[in-house]
Amino acid sequence: MKILVLGDDPKNRRLLSFGLATENDEPISICSSAELQRYPNLRSLDVAILDWEMRGESAKSLLGSLRRLAPCLPVVAMTTTGERGEQATAAGANDVLLKPVEIENTRVVLQRHAGAAMSDRAPSPVQADEEESSEATARVTAPAASKITEPPARTSFAVSSTEPALAPSRSKAVQQLTAMASRVAPTPATVLLLGENGTGKTHLAKSIHEQSQRRTMPFITVNCPCLQPQLLESELFGHVRGAFTGAISDTLGKVAAAEGGTLFLDEIGELPLTVQPKLLRLLQDRCYERVGDTRSRPANIRVIAATNRDLKAEVAAGRFREDLFYRLNVISLVVPALRQRAEDIIPSAEHFLGTIGATFGRQYRGFTPMAREALQGHSWPGNLRELRNTIERATILAEGDQIDVCDLPELIEARANIVPQVGDFVPLEAVVEAHIQQVLERADNYGHAARVLGIDKATLYRRRKRAEARVTPFDAAMEGSDEAVV
Repeated sequence: MKILVLGDDPKNRRLLSFGLATENDEPISICSSAELQRYPNLRSLDVAILDWEMRGESAKSLLGSLRRLAPCLPVVAMTTTGERGEQATAAGANDVLLKPVEIENTRVVLQRHAGAAMSDRAPSPVQADEEESSEATARVTAPAASKITEPPARTSFAVSSTEPALAPSRSKAVQQLTAMASRVAPTPATVLLLGENGTGKTHLAKSIHEQSQRRTMPFITVNCPCLQPQLLESELFGHVRGAFTGAISDTLGKVAAAEGGTLFLDEIGELPLTVQPKLLRLLQDRCYERVGDTRSRPANIRVIAATNRDLKAEVAAGRFREDLFYRLNVISLVVPALRQRAEDIIPSAEHFLGTIGATFGRQYRGFTPMAREALQGHSWPGNLRELRNTIERATILAEGDQIDVCDLPELIEARANIVPQVGDFVPLEAVVEAHIQQVLERADNYGHAARVLGIDKATLYRRRKRAEARVTPFDAAMEGSDEAVV
């Protein structure tokens, strides 16, 4: 966004511009109507934020000048009271933020109005700058139009906002999941994402949003376990001044911030029982009340929820409302754990190695055979998040341009502690050898161990020799013994 910041207090303009500035958002600071008149191209701006409590020039006058110069530019006014906010909207402001403003909420509101204005502007040669020809305008606007009308193709999903997107999955389960998500995305249906932590539920939710009709509007995330019930209710629905101790001004909640877009409720299984009835009403009636307010407000949002819990078991235990579960469970998508799609481990690791290496300014030639064996043999209880963290740690430890097993110490330690159990999906011989090893560790000597195992001492010697001959290079590295390889 190109954001116009209007106000006559230089300190406030500087702080607001600093907070709103990102790699993709560029604030332009202007203090008066005279400076506004000199700005060369107001048509290039996406949204404006105006301090309604200017001390010098009247904010109403400045808003009038802006409306004459850029009648279609959305304007958000900042003020300290609801009464002054009503004056601002009556004068032509599109929205109001009550001071003190929070940068995150402010950016969300600005993005919403900028996105709505961009979608309302149908690209055409008439709307282009007078200096541009019709042919040039067609070249510029045609890709934008196709981007708006055609949902982006999705071949996989990512892990989190700080983790790079994965290469296309080789797993049929993930491919079917992605195809189902693409079919559900254009509909208004509520979606429930199920799966372990670290499997990529958050970015699957973002993928659904980006393929929906709401893709130009906000995607707002609420992390349900992070706050106490009262604070979570205020975070969701907002509050009015005086609703509780410390509520010094009216505050918009995440539901209002997501207006027109998608509200993502992460870890919905940990939502407090006291908040669940209000969420149920939001899903049923598409309306809500702020904390401390009696006025009902409409909500035009889509809800996507995610959890790593068994909600049916939570309902049976009385920790989750049954009616809320059925409202959320319109479309349920199960995200498989990484250990259930082992064919994705190495491709995902190689992809993470490339993207993380690029971030660190280094290039790697992949993994050694022993490192690949270590990666493939790990159970990955933390799923994709654990895999990415492991690769990032390995890139820091690696001295050469190839990741070796010695750069994966946590995997070596984990494998050393694994003892096959009866019923595990492992070869029978692995369980037998583990049993023999444990008996040998507890027995006084080979003869004692042979008597416990019910075999003669020569048979025990032969079994140990065969077991040592089957030791892999990775096992040798794990034990730190060259003799194991021999």
